[in-house]
Amino acid sequence: MAKKSFQTAPKPSNQLSIADIEAFERGGAGQDTPPQTRKPANVGLAVAEKTKRLSVDLPESVHTRFKTVCSAHGLKMTKEIENFILVRCEELEKQ
Repeated sequence: MAKKSFQTAPKPSNQLSIADIEAFERGGAGQDTPPQTRKPANVGLAVAEKTKRLSVDLPESVHTRFKTVCSAHGLKMTKEIENFILVRCEELEKQ
């Protein structure tokens, strides 16, 4: 079996001075902006009652149109459907 030869890993050619390292430690990465403390949107939402899933079969063109309109206005499709159902229930209850 042939003997394998290994070379040592090359060292970086540009060694930093102690002054450069200390300058980085004083004001380097991570020091320029404070960390953002954003809470995920789905955490901490209290649901007053249990939920049930509703599946609706729609023509693809209607689904695409509804999704496009909701997206253009920054709305959630599920919330819009829920609002529609609540309004329609009120209308039907008044009859």
